[in-house]
Amino acid sequence: MSYYAISELHIIPKSFTVTVKYFIEEILKKSLKIALRRKRMTGSVLVRRLLPNMSRYIFLQDGAPAHNAIKTQDWCKDNLNSFWEKGIWPGNSPDLNPIENLWAIIQSKINEIEVATNLNMLDKQLKLAWSQISPEILNNLVSGMPKRIKTCFKYKGG
Repeated sequence: MSYYAISELHIIPKSFTVTVKYFIEEILKKSLKIALRRKRMTGSVLVRRLLPNMSRYIFLQDGAPAHNAIKTQDWCKDNLNSFWEKGIWPGNSPDLNPIENLWAIIQSKINEIEVATNLNMLDKQLKLAWSQISPEILNNLVSGMPKRIKTCFKYKGG
């Protein structure tokens, strides 16, 4: 997610392990890099707003094994303009990761509708809720980061 947009939602089956190869090929190459390239060619509103400011963006991940892998780190360094390596990622805290607050919003949206009775229904509900995230919600989540960071420093992370 960013101030302007969120990526495509990937729903991974519980029995599936996200390997480094899958993460690079299916998530990074297809969802991130190819989406940016495709949007750049079509000249969408997203790209007109997002790409001119890409130098101000920092791509970072959480501590998932596929994110920590050397191959993933190398791919990101080679393919992304601004990438924070795992040694400088912020702590595992919802205060420092706006995506965690986005998940809470998604959960709230799903709680407002009919209870899913099977995985297919839940899949559709998740995708619908994800598609309803507005730019204003993203703006608010990202814009609140400086204040949250200052508060974390003030209270020494606690």
